[in-house]
Amino acid sequence: MMNLLQVAVAAFALSSLAAQAASERFYKEVPGSMNGFLAAKDPTYVKECGSCHFPYSPGLLPARSWELYMKRLDKHFGETLNLPPAAMSAVQKYLMDNAADKSPYDGSVAFMERIKERTPYRLLEVPTMREMHRIILEVIDRRAKIKVRTLTNCIGCHTYADEGSFGNSELLIPGLSVRRKPEERALSK
Repeated sequence: MMNLLQVAVAAFALSSLAAQAASERFYKEVPGSMNGFLAAKDPTYVKECGSCHFPYSPGLLPARSWELYMKRLDKHFGETLNLPPAAMSAVQKYLMDNAADKSPYDGSVAFMERIKERTPYRLLEVPTMREMHRIILEVIDRRAKIKVRTLTNCIGCHTYADEGSFGNSELLIPGLSVRRKPEERALSK
């Protein structure tokens, strides 16, 4: 009889050829690759947003979603954010200019194929994101040993998320993965 870990690993491995094909679109194999997403490296954005949570790639959501975020800074997931006007303007420009619907990166293009005209406010409202994390969400609910308890900390499982790379081969889920961390590499120059 298979235990929950074996079921999760088997389900993850068998989650279809579509997931593998999608993974290839999200994996940056070399510096400068257009696979994956734009790595969030803008200094103002990283300082203002990355000081509280993982600085998400602007290519994870369309511009209209980022615009909604910026309009709701007084209700930012239970917090009120007070950014200085210059920082707010810089962050908004960065997010809007590099949003999924404007990004040439394959990951953003893949996300936009399913978003269409929707305006997702949360990352899990993006159909591709939700589908790719469905199994792990079920496992998180059932296994207390899994160290990452939410999907808001991308770098907790995706070892090169800070470089915009989210390939399945780079996954290391603390408390669940049975393999070692992938070799260190530098994607950005």
